[in-house]
Amino acid sequence: DVAHNRWGSSMKVDHGVHKVEVPLVNVIQLIAENTIAADWVMLKVDVEGAEFDIIPCLAQFQNARLVDRMYLEEHTWLNINSAFTKQQYEDAKASLKRAGVDIPENYFSHTM
Repeated sequence: DVAHNRWGSSMKVDHGVHKVEVPLVNVIQLIAENTIAADWVMLKVDVEGAEFDIIPCLAQFQNARLVDRMYLEEHTWLNINSAFTKQQYEDAKASLKRAGVDIPENYFSHTM
């Protein structure tokens, strides 16, 4: 809803009275079932704090190298209640880069 883009949303923090349910997708399953090595795969990760749980899992995926570029918007102020430590998250990013995933530094998507 463009008119209410400022509402924001997160699975980590309650932003107020406006609740919106969105379908979730298993990113690893999506990549595994829909890509091949010959594809050029770009993944945009702007998930309002959930990146601190998603990235360490993605780094453990044996075919993470199928992702060529990942635009990762980091919401450091939402790094709460993650199953992973900050160090595990940073190690996961480094592992993805070693696997050949291009992750541009300091990505930010201007949506308003």
